[in-house]
Amino acid sequence: MTFRARVTLALFLAAPFAAAQTAPPVETPPSSGECPHAATHQHAASPYAGQEGSEIKAVSADEMKALREGTGMGLAKPAELNHYPGPRHVLDMKEEIGLSEAQTARLQAIFDRMHSTAVVLGGQIIAKEKALDDGFASGTIDKSSLADLTTRIGALQAALRAVHLSAHLEAKDVLTPEQVAKYDSLRGYTPSSRP
Repeated sequence: MTFRARVTLALFLAAPFAAAQTAPPVETPPSSGECPHAATHQHAASPYAGQEGSEIKAVSADEMKALREGTGMGLAKPAELNHYPGPRHVLDMKEEIGLSEAQTARLQAIFDRMHSTAVVLGGQIIAKEKALDDGFASGTIDKSSLADLTTRIGALQAALRAVHLSAHLEAKDVLTPEQVAKYDSLRGYTPSSRP
């Protein structure tokens, strides 16, 4: 063994001993079993506090509304922030963007198709989340039903996200590059459009 290797090994073996020598002494709690610092312990309220009476514990009221109404919930953010406009927003700005009648009709069809599918998927997610919540509330959930429900919920959430992202993908094909640039500017995605 080389001198360097022996020094490294010696330092490695001595490290726990050195740490023990410099560690502060451990306080022994009083014999009553109480923590000596009990008066200074603070427990923060759970972020879930107040949600015990929710219709479905894992779904907030805002999320429930969005799932029922088929709104985006930020699911299409990768498209939106990478120059793939959302059909609903484009339709809302059709005058500013300068949509033709043909473009408006195509975008409305894309939006309607996306929206109707999103509402259906949202309803299915709500139903599966309710079954999951009910299983825990009743104490009847087991590993098998847990795995089944979470797998189904995950698949439905993925399908819902794909529906929203696909609508952005389709919408971009309807627009000219100039209209996409105008959309980005109107939505505040360009440095010059920010206050």
